[in-house]
Amino acid sequence: MTETQGPGSRGVGLYAGPSAEGPPARDPLFEGPGGGELTSGPGPVGGPVGEPPGTGREGGPAGPGPSPGTDSEREPVVHPRVWQRRVAVLRDQSRRRLRWVVGGVAVLVALCAVLLALHTPLLALRHATVVGAQHTGTEAVLQAAGLVDHPPLIDVDPKSAARRVERLPWVAHAEVVRHWPDSVTIIVTERVPLASVARPGGGVATVDATGRVLTWQGGAAPGLTLAAPVTPGRPGTALPSAARPALVVASALPATIAGRVQEVAVDARGMVSLDLGGRLSAMLGSTQDLQAKLIAVASVLAGAHLSGAAMIDVTVPDEPTVGPPPPVSRTPPRGR
Repeated sequence: MTETQGPGSRGVGLYAGPSAEGPPARDPLFEGPGGGELTSGPGPVGGPVGEPPGTGREGGPAGPGPSPGTDSEREPVVHPRVWQRRVAVLRDQSRRRLRWVVGGVAVLVALCAVLLALHTPLLALRHATVVGAQHTGTEAVLQAAGLVDHPPLIDVDPKSAARRVERLPWVAHAEVVRHWPDSVTIIVTERVPLASVARPGGGVATVDATGRVLTWQGGAAPGLTLAAPVTPGRPGTALPSAARPALVVASALPATIAGRVQEVAVDARGMVSLDLGGRLSAMLGSTQDLQAKLIAVASVLAGAHLSGAAMIDVTVPDEPTVGPPPPVSRTPPRGR
């Protein structure tokens, strides 16, 4: 059925069915893919006008595809450029790790080669020089330092070798110096003997100012002697503390009287006396005010003409006195 207006009017005809002239021409703007006509509203297989079937937002997916909640929907798709960048970063990290590993192995191999070279006979000890070991002897010093077998120079520890040398009786200080590639010098400072102490079995022990026993001798040694209630030990040991007062006095003797003092004696109470020779002696008492007491003894010897047996008492250094020596006490033999 068609509705029309009169002639000369502009009207719109409503198409009610096919006419005798044939179907109306199709507008290509309203054609879908494949020549199909697009619908004007949502349908069972399409979305809004202008969108191909299967892509509608309101009608949902029209064809097969991932359903909601599957792994394909939860995992985002990586862009190829991002993936290539990630691969490049991983390769760069692998190359850096490889360079570190190769460098570490090279350093380890180099260190092993250096250690092997340092322990070869080419770098072993060939020349050892000992200076200052007058009483100790070169052979004893080298033996104590561990250099007799000519070890590799890298194995010679100067500090440890010096400590071992300083354990020798006569050695006060030792210094060990390495000279590459094959030499060592040992500089020894020996102790100075001060006096001798009688040994119970005969002979004497020579000691220094600290009381260290330097050596044993079979007979009486020349020079100053110490008389103390002690028994000297083997060379390298120290005298017991009871001999300390006598050592202090012997070390402090001034040059004005040192040549006259033949013996420094100390008793069990720590009282010290001097044997000045010619039956002349001096009583010092304790080591308190020692310098003043020694000066008083030197003054009396310089100002007084003493003959015969006499004792100079300087236990009170400001008031020295001279008198007869005290009687020698004799212990009666046992059983009487």
